[in-house]
Amino acid sequence: MDLDTTPCTPDDLSVLDRLRTPAWIVDLPQAARWWCNRAGLALWNSSSLAEWIGRNAKHPASAATLTRMENLRRLFARGEVTTERWTFYPDGAAPVVAECRASGILIAERRGEPGRLAMLVEARPLGADEVHPAERRGYEALRHIGELVSYYAATGEALLRNPAAIRALGDPVAAGEARDQLLAGFADPAQVAEIRVCVAADSVYRADALVRTTAGDCWYDTEARAVLDPVTGQPGVLVTQRDIADRRAHVEELERSRELLSAQAEELRNLAAPVIRVGQGVLALPLIGKLDRERIQVALAALLERTVAERVSRVVLDLTGAADIDDSAADGLLRILRVLRLQGVAPVLSGIHPRLVHAILAAGLDLGDAPCFQTLEDALRAG
Repeated sequence: MDLDTTPCTPDDLSVLDRLRTPAWIVDLPQAARWWCNRAGLALWNSSSLAEWIGRNAKHPASAATLTRMENLRRLFARGEVTTERWTFYPDGAAPVVAECRASGILIAERRGEPGRLAMLVEARPLGADEVHPAERRGYEALRHIGELVSYYAATGEALLRNPAAIRALGDPVAAGEARDQLLAGFADPAQVAEIRVCVAADSVYRADALVRTTAGDCWYDTEARAVLDPVTGQPGVLVTQRDIADRRAHVEELERSRELLSAQAEELRNLAAPVIRVGQGVLALPLIGKLDRERIQVALAALLERTVAERVSRVVLDLTGAADIDDSAADGLLRILRVLRLQGVAPVLSGIHPRLVHAILAAGLDLGDAPCFQTLEDALRAG
């Protein structure tokens, strides 16, 4: 049905005060109260039109309401009419549930002014036996919940989205929306295929999904299940989604920190066993701090890398800065000596201070015929 192109002014609407049906007009898209008949003022428990309009400042529209008004504005601009059950909260009175017929109407403050699109609401309050309390509470929870809740037909057409889903995914009835909106809402079509397989098997699909939103692709914890449409009885898909961008960013930051720490640890291990060329065919390996199995393994790997790639005849293992040595490190040190000999490289030890001597003896370490010197300088001079 097409809109009447002649704007209505408050004076034109005075005749509607005679109706027993509550009726009022909301100025779109701010969702501002603009006009109400006497029956409507009674429903809203308001003493006058001025008092009712004054509630615009007292009760500003919520984000969910503004989203809903924008969706209705699109419908009205196409000449469509909608009938829904709404819950109202009059000041100082009990909530009222009404079946509301909402349609578009052009309004102006005075005759001759250009009109603007508004919403005309005609309400029929429902009796207590016409609506269940749980249904009313469930609808309000759906309107204000932060998670995205969408209901799709088997074809993928979006039959319902709560305000949070409309803000994130778009209005399902907006012009240009894809017919298979379930498929269009995911970056990976394979995930939609998995959802449909799970739904067909009457199982629940759960996964992190990259979702195409009005703000770009974002990660959501997604759950989908088969639910029959209470209007048509046909099978559909109920999808609930929770924004996990912060969680994923935190996990990625932890992973980057872990990789950085791992790289720093590797760098420190390499610094703890630096292989230094001190002459032609001669390498020196200072071992500093406590000698354990991991440190010895790093030292051996560093030595093998150099002795394989270069012509090396002699390696000086300098223990001047070494502290205690445990049994596994003692076995590792012997292994270094054996490996060097098998490569034809002469191992030499230097800097074995008295405390380390006691540790070597306590560990039962037999250095064999490896030459030992008091200092690194002595070992290099002897070579």
